[in-house]
Amino acid sequence: MFRFRSIRSRLTVTFLLAVVAVMLIVGFFLDQLLGHYYIKTLQENLVRSGELAGQFVSAHLQEDADPVWLSSLAQNFKRQSNAARVIFVDKKGVVLGDSVRVGGYLGQRLERDEVDEALAGETGISLQLSERSGQKVMQTAVPIIHEEEIIGVVFLSASLQEIDKIMTDTRRFLFLTTLFAAAVAGVGSIFLARRFTGPLELLAEAAGSMAEGKLDQQIEVSSSDEIGRLARRFNHMAEQLNYHTKNLHKFVANVAHELRTPLASLSLIIKSLKDYQMEPEQRQEFLEDLDHEMDRLIALVKDLLELSALEGGAARLERFDLGEMVRDLYQQAASNFDRQGIKLLSELPAGEIMVSGSWLQLRQALHNLLDNALDFTPPGGWVKVSLWVEEGTVGVKVEDTGSGIPEEDLPFIFKRFYRVDRARSRESGGTGLGLAIVQETVEAHGGKVGAESEEGIGSTFYFTLPLDQRGVNNT
Repeated sequence: MFRFRSIRSRLTVTFLLAVVAVMLIVGFFLDQLLGHYYIKTLQENLVRSGELAGQFVSAHLQEDADPVWLSSLAQNFKRQSNAARVIFVDKKGVVLGDSVRVGGYLGQRLERDEVDEALAGETGISLQLSERSGQKVMQTAVPIIHEEEIIGVVFLSASLQEIDKIMTDTRRFLFLTTLFAAAVAGVGSIFLARRFTGPLELLAEAAGSMAEGKLDQQIEVSSSDEIGRLARRFNHMAEQLNYHTKNLHKFVANVAHELRTPLASLSLIIKSLKDYQMEPEQRQEFLEDLDHEMDRLIALVKDLLELSALEGGAARLERFDLGEMVRDLYQQAASNFDRQGIKLLSELPAGEIMVSGSWLQLRQALHNLLDNALDFTPPGGWVKVSLWVEEGTVGVKVEDTGSGIPEEDLPFIFKRFYRVDRARSRESGGTGLGLAIVQETVEAHGGKVGAESEEGIGSTFYFTLPLDQRGVNNT
């Protein structure tokens, strides 16, 4: 269906009108140019013929030339110059010779403005409608000069019928050419408009399908122009939207799963405390379980809020000394490691190491790495936190001698709710979001995060951040 409001119809009409307008403008100027050329050529021919005729008869006009002979001479010049009429006039304006013998002006005064101009020393030229033939004619009067004196005039007239015929044929040809160009432009514009708007229609249909919830949309890209780039961007956007939507559904399912276990435990504990009589020791044990499950819920909600803040970019950015933050956290965490028989080691360079970002978020990320190492390192082992600066970046590394991570699990440890040992993680109170928070925090600050591990030997977690523009000031 042809809809003028559509881009396809607009392109078609625009192309068609542009071609027709160009053809009309070109045709108009070509018509004017050709008409001017033919008129000018005829004028030059008549003036040249008049000058030659004047030179030939100038000597005879000084004598009493026979009018019959001059008329015959006028007829000869008429045939040679393709003029319609040739007339010789003396300096008084009286016709001495006329190529038209019957009904001519022989012996009469020729009343013409062109003749008056020629007698005044100028070449007279005019275009007018002939009263005798009813055709447009060009009339030219050329002065006959002998010894710098005007002794007569050669008057020539020529029909413009042949020029009019040529111009009529030319205009017909231009009209037919315009029609042909319009037809070709119409077909071509429809083809080009379909080529241009076809992908856009596919994009519109795919976008409509996505609006209805069908996110797995892909458009076939066959060009490298702007529309092709738009289609590729759309495909990438659809992939990302589909990926994030699936992750969101998975995340919601994981949150529901993680909440269900402590909530079920809380419900069971509360019903048991409500419905059964218990000894004080047993009741205390149930209350401790209740407190433990509440702590798990609080930790889970806290981590979820932390992830939400990271995704929303809600953080106060500042410039601070990362080395000072790591040393401060090391001192605070040392007592916890000592209580569990784990050595906490450090390798921290002296001097300021300035970065820009959220002090609280980066501190929480490092705290999560230390807590993770503490949970999975047995008594008698050690955990080491290191800090280094290299080529405009600063790195933080946490090494441990814990149980390690299986090779098949290593690529997924930064995923939300992913646990290598689910039972042990729940027993330790982990929410499965600690490492995800580390990754979100570091990437939000323009850094990278990574991990290396060997099962049974230990693990190494690290992240890098860009240094502040003012760099490092070692003392």
